[in-house]
Amino acid sequence: MMRIGICDDLPDEVLKQSAMVRKIMVRFGLNAEVYGFESGEELLHEIHASGSMDLLLMDIEMDGQNGIETAKVIRETDFHTILIFISAYDQYCKEAIEVQPFAFLDKPVTESKLEEVLKKAVRLIHTEYERFLFYSGKRRFSLPLHEIMYFESSRRQIRIQCLKNCYFFYGKLNAVEKEIKQYHVKFARVQISYLVNPNYVKEWNYDRIVMDDGVEISISRKYRKAMKEWYLRILEGR
Repeated sequence: MMRIGICDDLPDEVLKQSAMVRKIMVRFGLNAEVYGFESGEELLHEIHASGSMDLLLMDIEMDGQNGIETAKVIRETDFHTILIFISAYDQYCKEAIEVQPFAFLDKPVTESKLEEVLKKAVRLIHTEYERFLFYSGKRRFSLPLHEIMYFESSRRQIRIQCLKNCYFFYGKLNAVEKEIKQYHVKFARVQISYLVNPNYVKEWNYDRIVMDDGVEISISRKYRKAMKEWYLRILEGR
């Protein structure tokens, strides 16, 4: 389910935008949780406690921590949340570019204009930024699939190794494999404990592979034929 945050220090504006977003998501046929925040500090607290948002609508001019300052804190650890600034002021546009906003909307925002922008944002989330969602403790994580190097299962715990960080959650690798088959980013099963992203394999051998981070993974007999066919398809550009 998509998590959408709306941040504005005017309570009436939060209610208005929340209502519009919910109506638009219904028309799109999408399930979404819509959260309202009346300060940047309140938004950051929710992200710290429960995980990232998929999409944020944020006012720039707010009391306390303004929208750009809040976005800079978010971008320190999250480069993938789609950020849309909604503001009656344009003097901040140059500074706002630093946090890579997806779009700017003028206040007062109309439902038709908001729907137009949200349609493009949702399309981006579901295509270029396919994500793997999971919970670790009480926090929700949303990771771009193309940045995941491999999944490693040990007993009931699964490790997700990304380019710079790793994450852990409880689950079954078979369930992960079944879930991610629907996406464009493909992973290969090399043994009972590993699902790997071939884009991060730097060395292929008959019975083992070496990942970009130096981890060496043996290929079990069960998967050697499939891995050989996979490798040949990569060489042929298929």
